[in-house]
Amino acid sequence: MRSRSPTGYKATDDSLKTSLTRLFEALLVVYARAKRALIEFATFGPFWGKAARLRESRRFGSRLALLADQFDGPFYVSQFSSGWRRRNISHAPLLHYVMFGWQDNRPPRPDFDPIFYRQTNPDLKADDVLWHYVTVGAARAAPRNDISRLARKRPWRVGRSAVLTIHHGRGGGSSRFLDLFEQELWQKGNNILRLRAVNGAATLAVIEDAAVADGEAAATRVFDLASDRSALAKFVHQRGVTRLLINHLVDRPPAMMEWIEELACSLNCSYDAILHDYYVLCPRVDMVTGDGRFCGIAPPEECVRCIAKDGSEVSEVFPSTWRTSFADFLARADMVFVPSEDMAGRIAPYVSRTIHVWPPEGDLELPSERRPRLASSEPLRVAVLGAVNVSKGLRVVAFVARAARLSNAPMTFTVIGSASEPDMLAREGVAVTGAYTNGQIDGLIEQAAPHVIFLPAIWPETWSFVLTEALSRGFSVVAFDIGAPAERLRRLSRGHVFPLELAERPEELLAAFLKLRDQLIER
Repeated sequence: MRSRSPTGYKATDDSLKTSLTRLFEALLVVYARAKRALIEFATFGPFWGKAARLRESRRFGSRLALLADQFDGPFYVSQFSSGWRRRNISHAPLLHYVMFGWQDNRPPRPDFDPIFYRQTNPDLKADDVLWHYVTVGAARAAPRNDISRLARKRPWRVGRSAVLTIHHGRGGGSSRFLDLFEQELWQKGNNILRLRAVNGAATLAVIEDAAVADGEAAATRVFDLASDRSALAKFVHQRGVTRLLINHLVDRPPAMMEWIEELACSLNCSYDAILHDYYVLCPRVDMVTGDGRFCGIAPPEECVRCIAKDGSEVSEVFPSTWRTSFADFLARADMVFVPSEDMAGRIAPYVSRTIHVWPPEGDLELPSERRPRLASSEPLRVAVLGAVNVSKGLRVVAFVARAARLSNAPMTFTVIGSASEPDMLAREGVAVTGAYTNGQIDGLIEQAAPHVIFLPAIWPETWSFVLTEALSRGFSVVAFDIGAPAERLRRLSRGHVFPLELAERPEELLAAFLKLRDQLIER
């Protein structure tokens, strides 16, 4: 069933102000990009940039000297697809990284994953990841990337067949899912090679090669899939790869599907696919439109209009043929895996293969739900656990908090995590802790002291590790009736599942929370 447009949100008093603010912010982004492109062109040109490079090298002299032996210049240059940019940047690649590259999360060398490093060091804020690692991270043995860490945990076993997993470079829940899936494959006797993407370089791929002598560090191999596919096929064949596992193709060119089938043919093996979200149906990934509406798997003709208006995760996309291309690719897969029955039911009409449900975690060993108790004068403390954006319910939280503020309702809201628009939440009195590591979560929960955990996602999440974090601590959880969280709560007979329509009706959602508060008051 398709949800309706959130008219309750769009009719707010400051909607015009918000639109003008966003327009102004968009113009600032355009200006900043144009300014940066001009500075780059003036600094790294072959002739006219010599004086500028000399001046900037003096300005960043101490940092350049500190990072020099930690930086791989040829690898860094290879990340740029444009020939003329490669030539210009090759005049001073480390200087370019110090001035621009770290801001784009470009890896300074193949074995350094900047996105993972930021996730494991939330105090980093806007600093250069390599500079932080050299000056702070290395001293406390911070991991350089998740692949090297896993390679040490799963040593290579000589004579065993191997699985090549193909992954993006964004981190997040799909990376955690792959970690667990790979662990099961390894426990069944397989060696694991992970082919991961390089942020900002659509055709580059990195493998941490664990097939080295005892005591040696995993070597890093880099392949350009646009030109080095035969070298990749030879390499993985030598490592005994007999199966391909595609974990995601986001940030890859459309030709990646052909390249995978070509690789499978070269190795005379099959390929399997894991679906974590709705990327194979929606180039925006989560089927949430630009106005914050879950489209309910709209027909392709609506996708064309949506992407033309609101854009997508893909720079070159043909929405009219998007689903059919992926359907053909999945039809030739040996097996297709998804995390939940809810996702299997939604995706089944578009995938001709039998869909296998592989839950990444077990719910049966979770502790019992602790029923919170409130004094009659006590506000209901609601915490949102994990990062929030529009599809994960940012606007839902902002507008129900506004409704509570305007009516002076006895409720408080805290986001334990980061927010894509923290100012929007702050204006409504919502506290936002910012990003955290796993080791910090219990302290932040203790500070917020929530009575309930709210998962306000408006799209059908396919598993939700955040839900597991809440349930494992015995919390009562509130979620909308959509996706795997609702499925799991119903199966466990715990928590509270609110109708999805309340996501669009802040006053009614507030009333539902106040009714829940009344039920929890000790009398």
